[in-house]
Amino acid sequence: MSENENTFDFAQAYRNLQAGADRKIVVAREAAHKKARKDLNKSADKLVDLAFLAFDIPVASTRTPTWLEAIVKEKDPQFSLEHDRNEARITATILLADMIQSGFHGTPALVLTASLAGRRQTVDEQAIVLAARSALAKIGRNRGLPFSTKIAAAGWRDLSKSILAAKAGDPTAIHTALEAVAAEAKAGEARLVEKFNGALSDLTNENRRLAEEVDLLWWRMGRWSYLLDRSFSEIDQRALPFVLGADVAMMINVLPGPHGALGIIRDMLGAEADTRQTFKSSFEAISVAERATLLKGVKADVVPIASLHAGLRLFDDDSIAASISTIFEKRTGVSIETELTRFQIAVQAFYERMLIKSGWI
Repeated sequence: MSENENTFDFAQAYRNLQAGADRKIVVAREAAHKKARKDLNKSADKLVDLAFLAFDIPVASTRTPTWLEAIVKEKDPQFSLEHDRNEARITATILLADMIQSGFHGTPALVLTASLAGRRQTVDEQAIVLAARSALAKIGRNRGLPFSTKIAAAGWRDLSKSILAAKAGDPTAIHTALEAVAAEAKAGEARLVEKFNGALSDLTNENRRLAEEVDLLWWRMGRWSYLLDRSFSEIDQRALPFVLGADVAMMINVLPGPHGALGIIRDMLGAEADTRQTFKSSFEAISVAERATLLKGVKADVVPIASLHAGLRLFDDDSIAASISTIFEKRTGVSIETELTRFQIAVQAFYERMLIKSGWI
């Protein structure tokens, strides 16, 4: 969706969270919102910064989103990310809500990952989490429709004035008209190629999606881990959710992946899908060799939005074994004794690995 097509109602969204706000503040915040919003579809890093803020996830000083503070300060010089924390979280939450409504790929997956199955709260009482789930479900429904793509002819700008001037026979006017026609022909060709490449990309992604869904079905039938290269029956049941989520993500290459992937994950977990277990028990059930394989390609300082991967990475350092629980909570903002269902853990691992693969986190 282009900026001109964006129908997001900022004023209403802001007043829902700050009912008594002065009109001047609403106007100032809306101006900041519009400016910050312009570049979000070009920067996954900024979207991740917003997720840190919206979900109040601990962040290193080097990751502080000073870019957002600078934008808000243009209309409100006294604003501070540190002292106006709730206002900053509102700003970040509304920006994420806008991006979800716009249909920007990856944002729903990022929001669900940051939410950590509802264990992290937002100032809008999880409204953006519900919106993210709805957006992903909508993608799944839309994919049931016939795929089609059309390439419209590239329009030419009006050259009638240049051509009319050339009819007088003046050499300079004729030269100018020829140059204008040649330039417009070149520009029209560029626009057509751009449209063709866009259609080709859509078609490629659709074919890739279909191939990935077929691969997932064969994977489901084979019950053989893509990452660990052995039967799922040989894997500790407490480790299985993490392995399943990571496995599925590694077989998918386009965010946010087919919505049906969640159904396949749940089916693979079977009767144990709703069994609850702690993060700690999940990590401890993964052997050293399995951990090395599962974390291959995952950077050592993976951001705590990917709480499962960040937590599992802590077990690589024997020197902090006695204080892992404290360090995990300090870095992620949640306890290592937090319980989720095995399905929730698998879905969390799935979205985390998808965002890691795509270079978002």
